[in-house]
Amino acid sequence: MHLINPHKALSNIDGVVETKNYLLKLRLIKNLYRKDASTANEICGSMGISLPTVNTLLLDLIRSGEVIKQGRAASQGGRKPDLYRLAPDAFYVVAVDLSKYAVNLALYNCQHVQVAQKAVHKLALNNEEETFEELCQHLETYISESGIPNQKIIAIGISMPGLIDSKAGINHTYLNFGDKSLQAHLETRFPQAIFIENDARAMTLAEFKFGAAKSAQNVLGIFVGWGIGLGIVIDGKLYQGSSGFAGEFAHSPLFESQEISCTCGKKGCLEAIASGTSIVRMAEQALQLDKDSILARMAKANKGPLHPNLVVNAAKEGDQRAITILSDVGLNLGRGISMLIQLLNPELIILGGVVAEANQYILTPIQQALNIYSMAKSREKTQISLYQLGNEVGVVGAIAVVTENLFEEILSKPS
Repeated sequence: MHLINPHKALSNIDGVVETKNYLLKLRLIKNLYRKDASTANEICGSMGISLPTVNTLLLDLIRSGEVIKQGRAASQGGRKPDLYRLAPDAFYVVAVDLSKYAVNLALYNCQHVQVAQKAVHKLALNNEEETFEELCQHLETYISESGIPNQKIIAIGISMPGLIDSKAGINHTYLNFGDKSLQAHLETRFPQAIFIENDARAMTLAEFKFGAAKSAQNVLGIFVGWGIGLGIVIDGKLYQGSSGFAGEFAHSPLFESQEISCTCGKKGCLEAIASGTSIVRMAEQALQLDKDSILARMAKANKGPLHPNLVVNAAKEGDQRAITILSDVGLNLGRGISMLIQLLNPELIILGGVVAEANQYILTPIQQALNIYSMAKSREKTQISLYQLGNEVGVVGAIAVVTENLFEEILSKPS
């Protein structure tokens, strides 16, 4: 197998039978990558091919080192069937979690296990080519220092903020320069397959595949950091919209405020009223009113710019102004969520990001707002849960994007 670049591998394969066999092996590898361990019969059902064909493919992939036998499944009456999964070193994927001010890098094997220590670097996102170059240097250094052969690392998944068309590989907000897409720029520097997705959608996909939403099919992921992001899963599929921009509900003008401008230029947007940025704005006002509060003492000890985390921590310590700030944000956020419930009727809403760390200080006012603004029948079967992946949700989101898309392009083409 030549996983590093299936397109080049195909160009070196002669004959229809050999090409078909190679593509069947890719489909089987993709199946195991998404589903972990499976029996031969389960693979038959998923791929829609005969058991003898599956057994032949498995034998070939075991010989070439991509697949291993690992244990047995529960008996269905008779001998317990063998379980097959990808070998831990069959291939590796780099996860890139970009925020507005930092980049986290992590390396995962094909069993979704992190195999190298995460690297964190300061990086302020903008549209400068120098910033792109800095990102590439961090990536090249991380891959080199991982000790994993470059040809074994077959994909790079990127989760980042911005208005992103993942199919075209374009971020219209950040690292948008020159006459090529961000994906195209990266492909000139790295031989690996490149996948780019909006951070909120990627994190929602992470919780859907590996976290709080594994048993749900209709899921909303709301992630509140400096801004507010929304990911939508409908019938088990990530919904991106016709141009890839689905989920920009943070810039819906839900409020009549004419005082607070949003980063998008409008007034009264949900993000301007209920994001981490608005939490910091209200906290700065609170510090002027009470310079001896718990929040004030925390801010002084921090010796840096005020961060939403400080407000959350102050609320947990009993600071009444911090509690009030989170309550106001929760009520406003809940108003926006009530609209989503009535439009999409999800079974599960996952709340993540900095405000999720506030737990009951944010969940209680959100529930109060839902009681006010949404119809009882609409909300009665919708559960709200905090995210499970915590600080790892960004890098796991990048991995989830790769899991969803790896080999998809080549396998979707007629052989």
